[in-house]
Amino acid sequence: MSKKISQIWGNHFNNQPDEQNVLFCAGRDVKEISMADQILLPFDIWTNRAHCIMLYKQEIISTNCLEKILTGLLKLENLFEEGQFSLDPDKEDVHINVEDFVTEDQGKDIGGRMHIGRSRNDQTACDMRLYLRSSCLKFFFDVRNFTSSLLILAQENTESVMPGFTHYQPAMVTSWGHWICSYIQGLCRDLERLAFSLSLINRNPLGAGAAFGTSWPIDRALTTELLAFEKIDLNTLDSIVSRWENEAQLAHSITLLMNHLSIVAQDLIFLSHPYVGMIQIEDKYLTGSSIMPQKKNPDFAEIIKSKASLAQGMLSGLLGIQKGAVSGYNRDTQTSKYLIMDLVRECEQTPLILQGVFESLKVNHKKMKELSEIDFMNATDIADYLASKLNLPFRECYNLIANSVKLSAPEPKITTDALRKSLEEYGQSQRIADDLENLQDPLKLLQQRLHHGSPSPEQTRLQLKEFTKQLNLLSSPIEKLEKNIHDARESCRNYEL
Repeated sequence: MSKKISQIWGNHFNNQPDEQNVLFCAGRDVKEISMADQILLPFDIWTNRAHCIMLYKQEIISTNCLEKILTGLLKLENLFEEGQFSLDPDKEDVHINVEDFVTEDQGKDIGGRMHIGRSRNDQTACDMRLYLRSSCLKFFFDVRNFTSSLLILAQENTESVMPGFTHYQPAMVTSWGHWICSYIQGLCRDLERLAFSLSLINRNPLGAGAAFGTSWPIDRALTTELLAFEKIDLNTLDSIVSRWENEAQLAHSITLLMNHLSIVAQDLIFLSHPYVGMIQIEDKYLTGSSIMPQKKNPDFAEIIKSKASLAQGMLSGLLGIQKGAVSGYNRDTQTSKYLIMDLVRECEQTPLILQGVFESLKVNHKKMKELSEIDFMNATDIADYLASKLNLPFRECYNLIANSVKLSAPEPKITTDALRKSLEEYGQSQRIADDLENLQDPLKLLQQRLHHGSPSPEQTRLQLKEFTKQLNLLSSPIEKLEKNIHDARESCRNYEL
């Protein structure tokens, strides 16, 4: 739980604003952005460890050389984690900064051997794969946790009737549980995409060199194991040419996720509007105004919608970077690093924010039920009932009920008298109007929809059972991968000669 902080607004709030939410809404306005290669530094240290351990195993460097390289890298890592090391821009990139640090710390004869059998091309590609993998895993688990929270909320609301909408207009009765299930189904697809992206990203490009391999007797299978990659990214040329592609792959998964979350955000804005009032967002996730003392604004939801648009633009940029380039390394791909890091930075807090919002959300069940009983929400169900009961064409019943809606005005629901008149006009038995009372109860209407995927309480519970199963199946291999990555990183960090 993030701490609370005070603002100039919010004296009328029940809770102080949540710090994480305030920072999420403020964005870059007050936040500095790290250098791209500063973000890559921990991954570059790991890449160097794995590469040099491999060189030692292949008897390319000595025991003493490896020991000193690992000592220098550990010293650098400790300084970085303590906030005492920053990249020197004069040294161009993270790779030269790291090599120079080890050289200055351990001597030229030691540091000068770190780059045997590799190029900055495959080194950068490897660092980026590690970064992309780490980012993909974070998104996966954050989305998984958010989805798990939604499963609980949906289970509690399978009979919470509410109006459904098309074109923002009242349409048919549904339930809050079924509505939330629609989010869950979309998020399960997002998790599938993230898992698939992970399978494409999690391949080892190290050893590709500039793009055409090396004459040194390197062991790419060993570095694959040391870096916890699933397998070798086999063709050395494609490993370098495709550098933008892995960034775009993750960006695509995140962009579709953000599109789904932007729909969730707009729903929260709409359903919590004072003139609608079906849900209430906890004060700590709202923001105020510098001039209007009464305001409580769902800024986080508007920011989510904006970030979804930003993600689309960045994805478009990534897709165009390498278009039409000749096979081989082209420095065009350097900017792919900036786009994907910006995209991740802009979007990564979104599932966490929404999880907090939903876990503290207040649902006005009374208001939901009231709104599901007016505005002719049952019109389609009555038309279906008549078509079935009287064995009439649906279109005839559709027109009959449309006439009943017209005759019922200004009442917000179909009246018995209006239905009787319509039945009489269409030459049908008026006795059927006596069944209208049973068609006015929104929960009973839901209980009649028994097909797969419907909003009936029974079918909603079956959906939740299936989604829970999907979530477990998706999570299990990713959890194992996360453990393998942790173990491999620790093994490199604590390598014993």
